[in-house]
Amino acid sequence: MKAALEKSTYRQLADDLQELIESKTLRVCDKMPSLRRLARDRGVSLTTVQSAYEVLESRGLIEARPRSGFFVCPRIKLEDRLPVMPQGRNRTAKVERPDFYEEVMSAINNPEIVPLGCAVPSDEVYPTKTLARLSNAALREHGSSAYRYTICPGRQELRHQIARRLMTAGATVTEDEVITTTGATEALVVALTAIAQPGDLVAVEMPTFFGILRIIETLKLKVVEIPVCPIQGMNLDFLDEVTGEHRIKACIVQPNFQNPTGSVMGKSDRERLATLAAEREFAIIEDDLYGELPFEGKRPTSMLAHDKDGRVIHCGGVSKILSPALRVGWLVSERYYSQLEAVKSVSFPASSTLSEMVVAAFFADGGLDRHLRRIRQIYQDKSMHMREAVFANFPEGTRVNAPTGGFVLWVQLPRQYDSEQLALDALNEGISVAPGTIFTASDSLRNCLRLNCGFGSDERIPKAIKRLGQLLATSSKKSFGPGR
Repeated sequence: MKAALEKSTYRQLADDLQELIESKTLRVCDKMPSLRRLARDRGVSLTTVQSAYEVLESRGLIEARPRSGFFVCPRIKLEDRLPVMPQGRNRTAKVERPDFYEEVMSAINNPEIVPLGCAVPSDEVYPTKTLARLSNAALREHGSSAYRYTICPGRQELRHQIARRLMTAGATVTEDEVITTTGATEALVVALTAIAQPGDLVAVEMPTFFGILRIIETLKLKVVEIPVCPIQGMNLDFLDEVTGEHRIKACIVQPNFQNPTGSVMGKSDRERLATLAAEREFAIIEDDLYGELPFEGKRPTSMLAHDKDGRVIHCGGVSKILSPALRVGWLVSERYYSQLEAVKSVSFPASSTLSEMVVAAFFADGGLDRHLRRIRQIYQDKSMHMREAVFANFPEGTRVNAPTGGFVLWVQLPRQYDSEQLALDALNEGISVAPGTIFTASDSLRNCLRLNCGFGSDERIPKAIKRLGQLLATSSKKSFGPGR
């Protein structure tokens, strides 16, 4: 009888909590009450509460996070309603700057515009106090020398810390393989300039970060686009086919929390990519800007960890984890080091001395992992909240990625919607979004867009998502042909 009563009690408690979740009294990503607190408030045993939480877990309503407690899950299963992989085209193309590129970029500097377009974090995620303390300490220690030039390959203490940090990504490198840069974009520019000449062919993801396409356009390179699965990343079968027919100089890949799809390449795909690069003799330019931002578990490995032929040029930076204004990035390669150093020394000879001092001190200070745990939680919560809001406000048939790291959402609207028109209408109302057309070199992805989830506590965000849904509901629906 007692056992039956205990079972009834925990089932009733689970049903009561489910009602609170379904009524949105407890919202997605809200932390559930602790076991002890709920047991005290309800006058039941810890075992009863624990059993009730197990029931809610089995119903997919809550999830346990290591050392953090229980949290409300999104009510839509993450594996459902994901964007589909775009159709690949085994042909080369020139990159031309799309009309909306400048509008997306200029919105960054306008505080009146709701910042859903560019992937920039909000001020709240910057470790402002620590950065100020380390800046002051650097100035006290080094005085006016902190304002001098730092010439390639960069400050030794920072290169040392970067090499140490890459151990967490499975890579074994020395500081003598590291070159510091003024941000990750400069690292990509240097890498591509060192590897390819105007007219050469490079493989890029589709969709890919639009900044990569702008670099390729400036360097007058040609591209062949490789479709990206929103879960597993670059389609290696397609890359194998392409590199069998075309000679490429480099493949630019974001294996970890790809921007914009959020995908993560599996170990076997990373190894296959490294093998293809060795067999077909092309460089792998790895853009790993989001690698430090998994929502759960360990940091994914760098492509350096799977490189047996020295084909990888690793590019990284601190714009997404510390501050974009520090303008600190890096390149890592042994095989291509001399070419990279030559390009960097001529085209971008100096880097910010004070910024490199501060970042080196932050990495050495021991607080980076603690800081990363905090911002990963912010990014996860905001991404899940926004994903649910998109489903609630956007047209039926909308698909959204389910990122496991980073802070962007890739949204695929039903085929008849035009994201460029939405972006224009939204910008007229003070909302910036990034249309899918700027993430590809082909005239495609018009019904897709990317949303920034990096602005944590901006109260304008929920209203902006709702307004985007209203704009879509009232927009003229335009039909597109196959492949769009």
